[in-house]
Amino acid sequence: MKKLILILFLIAPLSFSQLLLEENFDYGTADNPDITTLALSWSRHSGTQGPVYVAAGLNYSGYPSSGIGGAVSFTNGSSGVNDGDIHRRFSDSVTIAQNIYTFFMVNLASARNTADYAFHVGPYTIGTTFRGRVFFRNFGSGYVVGLSKSTETRTEDSSVVFNFNQTYLFVLKYIFNPAAADDDQCVLYAYDNTFPLTEPGSPILTIGPIGTGVGSDPANIGAVAIRQGTNTPTGKVDGIRIATSWESIVPVELTSFNASITGTNVLLKWTTATEINNSGFDIERRTQNSEWKKIGFVSGAGTTSEKQSYVFSDKNLNRGKYQYRLKQIDFDGTFEYSKTVEVEIVSPSKFELTQNYPNPFNPTTSISFTIPQAGNVKLAVYNLLGQEVAVLVNEFRDAGTYDVEFNASNLNSGVYLYKLEANGSTFTKKMTLLK
Repeated sequence: MKKLILILFLIAPLSFSQLLLEENFDYGTADNPDITTLALSWSRHSGTQGPVYVAAGLNYSGYPSSGIGGAVSFTNGSSGVNDGDIHRRFSDSVTIAQNIYTFFMVNLASARNTADYAFHVGPYTIGTTFRGRVFFRNFGSGYVVGLSKSTETRTEDSSVVFNFNQTYLFVLKYIFNPAAADDDQCVLYAYDNTFPLTEPGSPILTIGPIGTGVGSDPANIGAVAIRQGTNTPTGKVDGIRIATSWESIVPVELTSFNASITGTNVLLKWTTATEINNSGFDIERRTQNSEWKKIGFVSGAGTTSEKQSYVFSDKNLNRGKYQYRLKQIDFDGTFEYSKTVEVEIVSPSKFELTQNYPNPFNPTTSISFTIPQAGNVKLAVYNLLGQEVAVLVNEFRDAGTYDVEFNASNLNSGVYLYKLEANGSTFTKKMTLLK
């Protein structure tokens, strides 16, 4: 018998957790002198030129946005020459007390002797309200990094010297608190070869918290900006990911989710690239015009950056279309849904009794059979003398394919027969028990 096997794939990475912004600068293989004309999500709020889009992006081991698409390249200049400031808005601005984490990769080719900031966040309508300003300054054979909340003098740590032409991962943490006008704070972390799954990991640089007492806090934070001016460095920014929790930056990320059909059974398979505080997955199913129903649970791997693979089998389904989705649940009870996959079960065309697996076996094996019409079904096991030693099925069954487990722990080693009787048809096969 030819079994109908239908496989549906979702091959694009599917992130359960919601980011406020994810920017991988995946805008094609050609450089462009003005990214705002190439990517409509970016807007210019100051100046007339740059930064530019370059097709060669940045790489940082373990970071989810590494090696995707291109990057933004910025440099320095005077008014009218490379003086562009651009920003992109979050999917939703933050208006309540929360931490805002902005992860981004940086690779500098050079820096100026006078420090200037090239990266910051701001309110949804950004204007000239620039917060969490990240400074860069030439320092011998490398550069040093500074941070200010607003226009106050930056805080700089010259004990950590960064290399030119090396990609680093930075995390700008903006602590937003609407209770007062001067209580927002900023923290900056930097990493050279690790990607921490929890805050703060092992940064090579930590600046802050700073900013308490510095006034004129904005009413919201809702944009990220890249700028180039008289003293900004020359380099690239890539892989910007923004969320209100560290863990959401690297969510439970599906790399595949598919459903396959064999007979009347559906096998769901999915893999994850990373997991943070993942308790597990509720498997939910629905038919057309029906509500979602939980049909099972598969435990997750907690927190890991290693690839994980999962399977779930939904057996003995009636004919019709079915949709499946995953409900990923964190240990704190928060959850997110995956996209759905859909399959269709069709009626089998003829009777079939398959060879048990494994065979030989000890002491359990699985037997599969298919019946094209509903009716009374008997599946029994016999010894070579014709004596019935076990009855596995003896009841009315709908048309479909069924799997039955046989446990022979109470039988002696030897050859046995298993026989299927249904709607006037009889099928018999041999199996071997080896203890």
